[in-house]
Amino acid sequence: MIQTRVETTPQKNMIDRVEQALAQLVADASRRGFYGQAGLTLSVQDGRIQHIRVAIERMIK
Repeated sequence: MIQTRVETTPQKNMIDRVEQALAQLVADASRRGFYGQAGLTLSVQDGRIQHIRVAIERMIK
């Protein structure tokens, strides 16, 4: 059985923050001359986003 959850205002705010973080990450990583890794990690508990972690690792060539 699939359960759907009604989104609350704090959860919607967190989803907006995830979208903003992803947009910024893509903008930073897609610049010419960028070599490395970029990552976005979400910590989720009971279907709710608790923490957002953004990491950019640049490689020096």
